[in-house]
Amino acid sequence: MSMSYPRELSSAEVPLSLSSLVFELARRLLAGDAHEHQVLQTQLASAQIDRVTLTGAGVYAYVKVPKECELVSPPEMVGGVVEIEIPTLDVPAGSLIRISKGKIDYVEIYTFGEKAWPDDPQGACLGFSDPLPIPH
Repeated sequence: MSMSYPRELSSAEVPLSLSSLVFELARRLLAGDAHEHQVLQTQLASAQIDRVTLTGAGVYAYVKVPKECELVSPPEMVGGVVEIEIPTLDVPAGSLIRISKGKIDYVEIYTFGEKAWPDDPQGACLGFSDPLPIPH
């Protein structure tokens, strides 16, 4: 059975394996030493997945951060990388994080291989990581 993409999942529909992977990726993507990384780590500690878009070539996991959380500056940033090995993929996947309006917006997972990103990624093994760069 072939699935059509993109597909939207509500927070309640996100498989636990995907939710756990997104939060572990976010922790690694925000693992820098800058003050901005610390603020974003605090945001992440109280964040929840709002919704997920499955693209077939990856995922956009949108995050909801409480309004009272401190914001970062610059307010718009994107980057970082964590490599992901999934047994069903033919090449490693990558990931990055997007900050919008001073808050975590989403974690993106992307693939370049012939095989589609699985909706329920089992057996993920995380490799090389480089946290979100903070422009000064």
